[in-house]
Amino acid sequence: MTRKIFIATIYSIIAFCVVSYISVMISLLGSVGNPSQKPVANLGYPFKYYYQFWLRGSDSPNCGWNFDNFVYDCLIIWILTTVIYLIVKRKK
Repeated sequence: MTRKIFIATIYSIIAFCVVSYISVMISLLGSVGNPSQKPVANLGYPFKYYYQFWLRGSDSPNCGWNFDNFVYDCLIIWILTTVIYLIVKRKK
């Protein structure tokens, strides 16, 4: 059973990276489509844990982290991936 949990954890790390990549691409593509808006990169789904913002009159972006949302995102993806993996492996 611990081997299955370990493998599910590896899959959840991969899923977390993929979800984070997709969320930053959606954020970038949404902000680049408007020429009056500067591009921003926000990470996290369902909770945004990294955000980028522009201060008025600044030519460089600022950023911030919300560590609680990062932990929530990790837990949600780990639980979902582990449950799905165990259900699929149980049926075989």
